[in-house]
Amino acid sequence: MKKSFIVGLLSLSLLSANAQELPKPSPLCSSSQVVGLTNIKLEYSRPSVKDRKIFGALVPYGKVWRLGANAPTMLTTDTPIMFDGQTVEPGTYAVFAFPMEKEAWKIVLNTDIEQWGAGNYDEAKNVATVKVKPMENAHTESLSITIEDLNTNGGSLVIAWAKTKVSVPFSLKTDDIAIKNIEDAIAKGEDLDKVYARAAGYYRESKKDLKTAMNYTEKSLKIKESHSAMFLKARITFDLGDKKEAIQIAEKASTMAVAAESQGWADYINETIAEWKK
Repeated sequence: MKKSFIVGLLSLSLLSANAQELPKPSPLCSSSQVVGLTNIKLEYSRPSVKDRKIFGALVPYGKVWRLGANAPTMLTTDTPIMFDGQTVEPGTYAVFAFPMEKEAWKIVLNTDIEQWGAGNYDEAKNVATVKVKPMENAHTESLSITIEDLNTNGGSLVIAWAKTKVSVPFSLKTDDIAIKNIEDAIAKGEDLDKVYARAAGYYRESKKDLKTAMNYTEKSLKIKESHSAMFLKARITFDLGDKKEAIQIAEKASTMAVAAESQGWADYINETIAEWKK
């Protein structure tokens, strides 16, 4: 009898433990995206449609919605992020929505990240408010919140569920961050040939400032002549419109690459020279 009692207690204990590990109807999703030089993290629960009417029914129009299930959606950024001209400082924020049937939705970022649902939503704690028009979309069974339309200086927070989608544009101060990083690296004074070369590449590709790009390239080459920096000089020269000079510089870079036993670089440079000569 005693043995049966102990076995029964163990069985109840196992059932109790197992009961805590059950599938959630709205599973938690966590995703990260690098945009320019900014790390953005999203965390939200993903309810599914399950043949229900969502907007105007399960999610009422004109009322605050936690943008998911369970705890509100959280957005974390490690640099300032701008929504419709409103600067949101680095940190973690709750994201709420006010769905509308025909008018623009209101999307807000709020500093209260401790609440459950939206029962304690306080408008006074909003740090950004954006109005965006909803769009008809292909059926999305489970709520999806993603970072799309990526470019160096921004993107869009895209919310899709059922047959509705809203896209919330944002911008970043990537150029300001990049320039400060260059200045800090130069002040540090380590591996300056590489620092100047990377700065030159940034000014050529992102800023389209060929004069500054050439200046940094010359500084890099003055410290140490490398085939990569020499070829960068050739490309900037080509961008400036002097094809003949660019080819001559590129041929020198190819010779340097071969001498450095960097055949991959030599092949790449020679392919570029061939394109320029056409």
